[in-house]
Amino acid sequence: MPYYNYSTIWPDDWWGRRSFLRAWWSLYATDHRWVPPDYNTLARLLQRGSPFLARLSTQPVYMEALPRRAPTTGQGTPALAGALFEEPVAAALVQFDGRRRDSAAYLSLLRCGNDEETLERFLYKVFETLAEAGCARLIGPTGLTPLWQSGALLTHFDRLPPLHTPYNPPYLADVLAAVMRPVQESSLFCLEVGNAVKPALPNIAGFEVHPFDPARLATDLLPLLVEAFEPQTEFPAPDAGEAALLLKWLQAYPLAGWLAQVDGAPVGFVLVQNDLAGVMRQSRGGRLLPWRWYAAWRKRHPTSSGRLLLGAVTADWRGRGIGRSLLQKVLDHARAAAWRSVTCGPLLPGSPAAAFWTAHGAHAEQRYQIFEWSPW
Repeated sequence: MPYYNYSTIWPDDWWGRRSFLRAWWSLYATDHRWVPPDYNTLARLLQRGSPFLARLSTQPVYMEALPRRAPTTGQGTPALAGALFEEPVAAALVQFDGRRRDSAAYLSLLRCGNDEETLERFLYKVFETLAEAGCARLIGPTGLTPLWQSGALLTHFDRLPPLHTPYNPPYLADVLAAVMRPVQESSLFCLEVGNAVKPALPNIAGFEVHPFDPARLATDLLPLLVEAFEPQTEFPAPDAGEAALLLKWLQAYPLAGWLAQVDGAPVGFVLVQNDLAGVMRQSRGGRLLPWRWYAAWRKRHPTSSGRLLLGAVTADWRGRGIGRSLLQKVLDHARAAAWRSVTCGPLLPGSPAAAFWTAHGAHAEQRYQIFEWSPW
């Protein structure tokens, strides 16, 4: 739909950030396939921030415009589509990571209406502001942290998006591809629990697997979290601040995890979670208080599928059966929870994680694409 009378808003106070969240939410609110995030968690992070978001100078921005229809009066003048009120047409959190050497900024949680001109206007407005800070290109869509839930959905729009996976209407990938350049693709992998290849367990002296506190991934187990995101071509490795923010995001839902050790030294881990996508869609992200109560109650109940969120084995111990042992823990947990399937990713094609999952009976499904843009 064509628009006119564009205006760009850069909120800088509590009320402005609330307006941003309302505009951002409204862009997908009527899409019945969208799985909203936990509203309370997102609102709290946007309002109170975090050391990581502050380090990236995270700034909300959204664009409004008036829609218009083709002339209907016979007078040759465009007729307004509906009332004389601007509506949100694009929104994002702009993040600038000083660790990057290419002066790129992220368009976190990027959303845009079905209009190429709108996206171009939005990108130019964002770039005008960031150019003074030395920004040379824009990368998006990324998640709240660039390593998590990044990319635009390209396929399988008929399926409910699993929890913690990107979603967008089918038009968005075409709009992004028309204006921006693709730079990285990833895939979601699905493992049917009943068809899983039974892992062969390792025979290593001093080896054990036991539950652990996921909060340790932001402290003493941070090197394991770094392993979980390798290889990465577009984003720096996570630091303690990014790990802490990611765990806050994940712990909005019940978590389970296991740590592999050899003689007391950590060598691998895995984190799983109920796939609560259906619950979050039914409760509309818990935005209204009654739905928030319902979501809090349903989060503790079983679902038909699960999510393997993160997992890794240190480089020195790969190929010795530790990953298979952790997978066995996931499968045992899945059967106890009556999960029919477990999804993992998105993962980069050709990565060790993708090869591991394929070897154990998983198949690739949804695909996602990250794009970049520069005015030159």
